Amino acid sequence: MLKDVMESILRLVEAIFGYTAGEPDFNIVLGVCIFAWVLAARIFMAIFSSKRGIFSAFFAFAIPMLLGLIGYAMAELFIVPLVSKGAGWSIYAIPSAIWVLFIFLSIVVFAKRIWALPSGVSLFIYIVATAAAIGVYFGAQVTLGVIEYGEGQLEQRDRSVKSDLESFM
Repeated sequence: MLKDVMESILRLVEAIFGYTAGEPDFNIVLGVCIFAWVLAARIFMAIFSSKRGIFSAFFAFAIPMLLGLIGYAMAELFIVPLVSKGAGWSIYAIPSAIWVLFIFLSIVVFAKRIWALPSGVSLFIYIVATAAAIGVYFGAQVTLGVIEYGEGQLEQRDRSVKSDLESFM
């Protein structure tokens, strides 16, 4: 059962980021997004006069996200097979709704205690930090695309130089 849950979570994370887990691009994009999220959350925590540090910002991100991912996996493994016979939309809607619900509930319960801020402010910080992480995600995607394009151009140039050298010999 634990293996099935982990595979479901891994499929979701790979679908979100668009890379296979373990690839350098996946690790870069995931790391940059988490860093941006924690940094944005920490900045807003300071604005709303929370005396908590960077570790509390990380855990206020990690706990709701982990609980949301577990809720998604459980819904995908146990609820969808029961309901999927009736409607095709349930395959996607039920796990996603439970993912968002678990994140929301864990923000209300855990993040407000970790940040020592009211629930509404905690939810606002979570949404703004998530928006910042999404922006950084698209920036990382563009940067990685430019790097891949540059690598392709260098390889093409190397091939043409080698063919020119071979034609001279």
